[in-house]
Amino acid sequence: MRVLFFRPEEITQSFKDYLGLLSNQKLEIINIPLFKIKCIKYTLPNNINEYEAIAFTSQNSVLCFTHINEIKNHKIYAIGDETSELLRNIFNINPIIPKRFTSIELAKKLLEDRVTSVIAIRSKRASDDMKKILEGKIRYIEIYDYDIEIIEENIEKARNLIENCKIDGIAITSSLIAKIIGKYINNSCNIKIFSIGPLTTRALMETINGVKIIESKTHSIKGILETIIMEMKSNG
Repeated sequence: MRVLFFRPEEITQSFKDYLGLLSNQKLEIINIPLFKIKCIKYTLPNNINEYEAIAFTSQNSVLCFTHINEIKNHKIYAIGDETSELLRNIFNINPIIPKRFTSIELAKKLLEDRVTSVIAIRSKRASDDMKKILEGKIRYIEIYDYDIEIIEENIEKARNLIENCKIDGIAITSSLIAKIIGKYINNSCNIKIFSIGPLTTRALMETINGVKIIESKTHSIKGILETIIMEMKSNG
């Protein structure tokens, strides 16, 4: 089975580590990065000590964060196992994570834990889901420490593979990827579509019609790879 991924070049090594676990499977991964990660200059508020918690919403938000000394006395939250692992490995922080790895579930977790104020470390292209849930209920601000640069020529490479039926599956691991790639997906090639989680599935459904989407139960890279393997086994 040939499956198309779109993982950024900057985190390819951790992606390869997961693939090493699948060496005995009949799975060929084709990875075409659709964007480059750009760490950007950011400023933390002068009154940061007045905030109760800091929330990291992706691996990239951790990789681009440089003010670890300023948050040592805060509660730390994170979305997903991979982001949590980075926080432990880089900053020796063991964060609190929601049961489901989405920004909506993180926002709900913050409210359940009665957190009164939080700074979310995010991408400039982040969705407004957390803001919609938290603003007006608790003190909430977002700090953007990275941006995404689209690689146009790689979009063309991916389009060619999809439209010419040269792959068996597509793994969509973010809402942004869903919006970029979704317009090239249809039923003509019978390609299996794998989604990392509910927000990505929602973005896919807004972009494509009539295509079955297989959503990973565990909303992480490891989870979507396990879902692909399970689908392969169920189909012989």
